[in-house]
Amino acid sequence: MNTECDNCKNLLDPKHLVVKTKHWQVVLGNDQVYLGRAYVTLRTHKGRLSELNPEEWADFQALVAVLEDAYRKTFGADPLNWACLMNNAYRVKPAHPHVHWHVFPRYKKAVEVAGIIFDDSAYGEHYDLHVKRDVDDEVVEQILVRLKEHLQG
Repeated sequence: MNTECDNCKNLLDPKHLVVKTKHWQVVLGNDQVYLGRAYVTLRTHKGRLSELNPEEWADFQALVAVLEDAYRKTFGADPLNWACLMNNAYRVKPAHPHVHWHVFPRYKKAVEVAGIIFDDSAYGEHYDLHVKRDVDDEVVEQILVRLKEHLQG
């Protein structure tokens, strides 16, 4: 635990928790431009992928399989894009990078959740980090409930 790291702080009181494994924690964010957008955070503070041990990598690999299956069964996501983007940690000095992944599920067909149509109009293209679609906590919780119905592992 690094008290200067925002990711470490977020591990303590996770909002919209999808699943927690021995080494990773998955939460949904309120930015749902890509339905089910999530963050997968290493539960110990390590700043580089090269610092992960074989057990952490194996746990991550198993988690990827579980999440990909759940997103496909729940919402028809295909593919899930995974990005390890830790640039924001370097905006402050000293930097406190913390290994985490951004999950961007992609959809060929529009999906309705909580009365909202999620339409991936750029399907087949790179995701756009500058586009935002914040939804309220109640919508995120409905996404979470539906996703958890298909979690296994």
